[in-house]
Amino acid sequence: MSQIFINYRREGGAYAAALLDELLSNHFGEDRIFRAARSIAPGSDYSESILEAVAGCGVMLVVVDDGWLGKFSSGSRGPAPRQDWVLREIEEAFKNERRVIPVLLSGVKRLEEGCLPDSLARVARLQYLRFDYRNIRQDIGFMVEQLVRVTSELAPS
Repeated sequence: MSQIFINYRREGGAYAAALLDELLSNHFGEDRIFRAARSIAPGSDYSESILEAVAGCGVMLVVVDDGWLGKFSSGSRGPAPRQDWVLREIEEAFKNERRVIPVLLSGVKRLEEGCLPDSLARVARLQYLRFDYRNIRQDIGFMVEQLVRVTSELAPS
C-alpha cells in the first residue's frame, strides 16, 4: 500500500510531481509512493487504481503550480468537475479522512478559500509545504521530516 499519494496536474505540476516521486522514493521506497503515471500497471482500470490508492494512503501531497488555481475557475476551459481527477482525488481524500498537504511550487502564493470550489475550500486552510527549485535539497529534507512526523507508518522501525 502506498503511504504517500502525489496529486498533480499534468500541465504544470507534472515535472515537480515526478521529481517529488523520485526524491521521496529514494528516501521511503518506491512502493510507498503513488504517482499515477508511474504506479498504475498497464491494462489496469486507472479510475479504480486511483480511488483505491487514495483510500489506502496515509497522506496526499497536492502539488500546486502557478496555473493550478485557474483550472477551478468557472470560466476556465478546464475539465468538467467529474472528469477533473485532481478535484476528485482531493474530494476522495477528504471523504476518507486522509491527511492532505498542499505543496506550493516556486512563486505560488498561499491559497485563498474564496478562489476554490466549495468542496476544496478547506485546502486553503491547511498548513502547506514549499517545494522551490532553488532549495530542492533543503525543501525535500524538511518535507521528509514532516511526512514522518504526521504519518506514523513512514517512521523508521
